[in-house]
Amino acid sequence: MTYSLQPPAPRHFATLVNWISDAEQCQRWAGPKLAFPFDGGALQNLLETEPMDSYALLDPYGNLAGFGQIFRREPDTGHLGRIIIDPQRRKQGLGQILCSELIKAGVARHGFRAMTLWVYLDNAPAIQLYRALGFVAEPREGAAGCQFMRLQISA
Repeated sequence: MTYSLQPPAPRHFATLVNWISDAEQCQRWAGPKLAFPFDGGALQNLLETEPMDSYALLDPYGNLAGFGQIFRREPDTGHLGRIIIDPQRRKQGLGQILCSELIKAGVARHGFRAMTLWVYLDNAPAIQLYRALGFVAEPREGAAGCQFMRLQISA
């Protein structure tokens, strides 16, 4: 099955609402600035608290399979955040597809030479995925229970 990375449409944000079932999931996915519950119609505006690019991973039928954002945090460095895969499609390799496509988009659109992200230490599948993509843990002060990771992108 072929997936594509596209700017999300309003209907995709309405779908995302159904993927977050409680306040703890919301906090882990979107951070402290997004209060749960939230309205799907307002989600796009709620998520755009700073300059960023939002992307939808779409299946061949145009259905939302994943979502992620790229923020500019440092010169020449993008930061991946708010990465989520449809709960019904997890453990099928879509996280790797989504993250690989987000990295490509950051390089193509902004010329990023590195990408960073935060990951919860208890999220072993995500840590394994990021390591497989080439991310390396770096010491950095942050939220308790989280690890900062960086990917250097070769020219």
